[in-house]
Amino acid sequence: MTAKRSDYRKRQKKSLLNKVKSAFNDNNATEEVNVNPDFQRDASERRRPLEGDGQEFYQAQQSIDKEKLKEQKSLKLKKRLNSAILIVFVLIILVLLALFHL
Repeated sequence: MTAKRSDYRKRQKKSLLNKVKSAFNDNNATEEVNVNPDFQRDASERRRPLEGDGQEFYQAQQSIDKEKLKEQKSLKLKKRLNSAILIVFVLIILVLLALFHL
């Protein structure tokens, strides 16, 4: 006897549900990951900390980045707004031409 399409769909739904459940299951959380020794950091490879924990540098850098990002976003929005206004004017002119010539 051949399998029906509904049976196939039921099996697919069950397997999808099992995949989702296994993704959120914490049983695999205790497993250790085998890391390639070439990519492990040696104890002698310590990074030199910044003076004062680097807060001044981080905050200054962050404010500059925010300002640049804000300027870029505003320029992008201005360009999009200008193009939208131009498109609306062109469409209005086309509609008026169609109304008066037809």
